[in-house]
Amino acid sequence: MPKIDLTVQQLRGYNGIESNGRILTAIYGDIFDVSQRSDLYGLGGSYSLFAGRDATRALSKMQLDPSLFSNEYDDLLDLTDKERATARSWHEDFREKYDVVGRLLKPGEKPNVYPSEETVVDGGGYNLNNKKRE
Repeated sequence: MPKIDLTVQQLRGYNGIESNGRILTAIYGDIFDVSQRSDLYGLGGSYSLFAGRDATRALSKMQLDPSLFSNEYDDLLDLTDKERATARSWHEDFREKYDVVGRLLKPGEKPNVYPSEETVVDGGGYNLNNKKRE
């Protein structure tokens, strides 16, 4: 899957029902593709609240409470050190299990332009398909 950066509102469309069944969730700014575990994250799954949402706050508090999932960007500034450590631990667990497919954008932040899957980029950042720097 090509990488894509999304706003919180755009992420909502990747809930397993829309977007051809793809399920994405965000933790600490990274967007993970959890589609392979639709049994957990899809409709009716134990963690379906994570589908198309930023799950950082809920994971930091170890609670599946719908009020912990915001429809706006959450800067997480009010989390305690312990909650931050818990969320970071979950982030590492997700990095080991799922592909990072982009970043959750802050308000006003511009998305990165990632090379397409067909693009071959060498170690110097040059696109070998059209000979320009990526």
